Amino acid sequence: MLLGVFGDIHGNIEALTSVYERLISLGCQRIVCLGDIVGYGASPGECIDFLKDKDISCIKGNHDFFALDHEEKIDWEMRDHTRHAIIWTQNQLTKEQFEWLESLPFNIKIADVQFVHSSMETLEGEYWPYILDAKTAQFHFYLQDCQVAFCGHIHIPLLFACSESNGIKMEMLKSANLDLQSENKYLISPGAAGQPRDLDWRASAATYDTLSGRIEPVRAEYDVTASQKKIITAGLSEDLAERLSNGT
Repeated sequence: MLLGVFGDIHGNIEALTSVYERLISLGCQRIVCLGDIVGYGASPGECIDFLKDKDISCIKGNHDFFALDHEEKIDWEMRDHTRHAIIWTQNQLTKEQFEWLESLPFNIKIADVQFVHSSMETLEGEYWPYILDAKTAQFHFYLQDCQVAFCGHIHIPLLFACSESNGIKMEMLKSANLDLQSENKYLISPGAAGQPRDLDWRASAATYDTLSGRIEPVRAEYDVTASQKKIITAGLSEDLAERLSNGT
């Protein structure tokens, strides 16, 4: 089965629709969203409705989790413009959209592939670690019980490989054939659809062939200017708009 995987949409409907159309054009038979559907961007409700309408398999990210916390009972350790965006988002969603976000699991398995927003290290929203090197990946790999897993959260397309002989290796995600006949474990970050941070403004995703082990990074251009205008019009931070064209 050819899977299409993306995450970190962050309320960017222009990026979401573009990357979805790109994955469909590549022949993806099933599409998975790694969470952070809302937050930062100005179209959270549209993004939720789009995912529901297309029947895309989704998990819950930290921004989705925070948006559900109306009383700020969770310890919100974040920058002011992030907090403002979450509170703004809470005032935009309908009861049905909140209920859908609430219904999302923290992780899923499809075709013996694991999907998590942050790390297998934590699966109930206690905290949200960033996997950016071998040290931060080790706890995840210890708990990863499938050979292949995908994560979001870091907004950078990366490939981690874990083996007894070579330890944990990290590299930028590129076209590759995963060795499914080995005892290696793999963790893939497809980057961010709605707010890339690898100096490439295009929406980021990946395809994965569950039979051959072929992984391919995917990029999709979209109307960045439209997304930026919506952010400014909504009264959200101009920094959130500017970074979209810089990929930072």
